Amino acid sequence: MREIEIRVAEKFPEPEFSRLQRLVFCDVQQPSEQFASVLNEEAAQFPGTDHQHVPMVRMGAYDGDALVGWSSGWMERGKVFYMANSGVVATHRRRGLYSRLVTAVREHAASTGAVALRSQHSVANNPVIIAKLRAGFQISGVSMHAQMGTLVELTLHLSESRQALYRTRVLPFVVPQSQA
Repeated sequence: MREIEIRVAEKFPEPEFSRLQRLVFCDVQQPSEQFASVLNEEAAQFPGTDHQHVPMVRMGAYDGDALVGWSSGWMERGKVFYMANSGVVATHRRRGLYSRLVTAVREHAASTGAVALRSQHSVANNPVIIAKLRAGFQISGVSMHAQMGTLVELTLHLSESRQALYRTRVLPFVVPQSQA
């Protein structure tokens, strides 16, 4: 097996990237004409508010010249890096590639001053949720979304002091393992 290289990309090539996204997310996304109609209506009602002013960071995993995995996101208020979209093509899954992408994003975010990483995932996307939990992320919320359904929010605090604050402020009723 050839070594996969992970690197920052200015843009991913279109229409190939859109095709990869459809392939990777076909089992969790349920596109509908109704949702597309709502998006089109909102775009017409609020032109120019598509958040293009937020600098997007793209990490690509390349097998030679072929893009086989990616993660993209941006810095939010409060120095929280939001991992907005990640995926690995089916032929390259279960090889640790997603975990390598998470590590690359974490390192990049920390180097730019982020204090935490945040992401949202379909509750049906168990492989990614498990990978993120193994990487130290914690469940920090649940929300409902018109397109994706029920989403779980995961957060990784990048310092022990912030993690301790989280435990104190958010998890005050958790029994320590030594007492369980």
